[in-house]
Amino acid sequence: MNEDIAMLVGKWLLALLPIIVLLFTILYLKWDAPKSGAVAWFTSMLIGSVIFGADNRLLALANSKGMSLSAYVLLIVWSAVYLYNIVEKVGAVKVIGDNMISITKDKALQVLIMAWCFSSFMQGIAGFGVPIAVVAPIMVVMGFQPVVAVATCLVGYCWSISFGSMGSSFYTIQLVTSIPAVTIGTWMSIIFIVPVFLSGFGTLFIFGGKSAVKHGMPAVLVTGTVICSSMWLMNILDAGQLATMIPALLGCCTLAIMARTRIYRENSQEESFVIAAAETNTCSTVKKMGFHLAFSPYYILIALSLLAQIKGAAHLFSPLSWGLDYPAEQTVFGYMVKPEHMYARINLLNHPGPLMMIAALGGILVFKRAGYWRSEILGEAAAKTIKQCITTSVGIITMVMMAISMNDAGITSLLANGMAGATGKLFPVLSPYIGVLGAFLTGSNTNANVMFGALQAETAKVLGISSVIIAAVQSVGAAVGCSIAPTTVMLGSTTVGMNGRESEVMSRTIPYCLGISLMVGIYAWIFSYIIF
Repeated sequence: MNEDIAMLVGKWLLALLPIIVLLFTILYLKWDAPKSGAVAWFTSMLIGSVIFGADNRLLALANSKGMSLSAYVLLIVWSAVYLYNIVEKVGAVKVIGDNMISITKDKALQVLIMAWCFSSFMQGIAGFGVPIAVVAPIMVVMGFQPVVAVATCLVGYCWSISFGSMGSSFYTIQLVTSIPAVTIGTWMSIIFIVPVFLSGFGTLFIFGGKSAVKHGMPAVLVTGTVICSSMWLMNILDAGQLATMIPALLGCCTLAIMARTRIYRENSQEESFVIAAAETNTCSTVKKMGFHLAFSPYYILIALSLLAQIKGAAHLFSPLSWGLDYPAEQTVFGYMVKPEHMYARINLLNHPGPLMMIAALGGILVFKRAGYWRSEILGEAAAKTIKQCITTSVGIITMVMMAISMNDAGITSLLANGMAGATGKLFPVLSPYIGVLGAFLTGSNTNANVMFGALQAETAKVLGISSVIIAAVQSVGAAVGCSIAPTTVMLGSTTVGMNGRESEVMSRTIPYCLGISLMVGIYAWIFSYIIF
């Protein structure tokens, strides 16, 4: 009996080896994500074959699934970044940002507009570090200290990441867990209630302490309610790809309205929160491009996304789909892999990638008609997109193949049973920290979901609790974890001239990341064991 237990523990530790390799190479050897992901993927293949009885055919099919899933996600990533780069090259991003700045002179409301809502809007349309790179430098020019600008953006936008980048992380957690989009999206929006409000209060506290929180509380409570409600509505309507962009935009509008209420018109705190740097107004008195023109590609994208929800239109374009069928497989030890039909299906109308490319084309036509288009922008935007996305793409591909190989070889199932036995009823509290770990290691909510999404859902099944809730918590935790991801922290620090001072930023964001994750875990425990 003791020998059986020892063998089971030994096998469980071997099952952990791909994750240990990933941790060791990233944290200790300081390798980049593609290199670490490749070694971890090879380790998962070796362990799956030698220890778990996965034959060459099973592993080949698993890697093919990984490539299919990667194609689904990367089409979103590349399209989102390319669309953003076109808009940025035209000068429209600055126009959008200037309109945000001009809303109010109240510094507390400014930090909420920029770090909590506008950065989240940027996450909704681009992601992958773009919100920090764009918003933090603008905040420094507005008069905020560099460390405050970066830290408030990192904490403020964490609620927006899972549904950001036109839903790339959201689609990933859906695909790796096989949970329908509406089901998991609705639960994610419910669980995100905690990070939405706490990130708003967190940005205020980083900026101005208790007095700023007290002053900004009405704005956070009202705006947070609008954000949470619209996020839930987008998912109910099966428009998860808009569940960051629309709530963030409505959040900016709500704060603009709040700035004109008696609470903030008569009690403006622009003088009481003195910033070290002198305030500089970045808004030109005469704008050559109006907000609506600058925002036109995203108006087109919103319209296309809403069109995609019409059943008749979706049925019309349903034949224009791509996906692969995979047969059922079985390891030597009897672990079954179910068959898949049209795995990671890409549909012309329902997939965000094609919609974003159509929106980019529409934006080009609008800008050209208005006289703001230069022919070289297409090449410049493409070159910048390639530079931004190559490394990320290789990292995603290797980690997706690692995760699918572990899942189909039965490695994930064994790990889930071990975690369930070790943590028991406390697992929902631990669950968001697993997501945080994945985001910290990879710098990506998407990669974290690939690494741990299936593991978390499988552990929940073993414990007899809702796998939907725990899968949602995984993605929420990974989103919060992006506030301390070294790659994002370094990006933000570099853009505001704080090279080598990343520790100052992380020392500010870590307490909020850990505290918000704890509250999410408690929230998940209540749902898992008391309400359901």
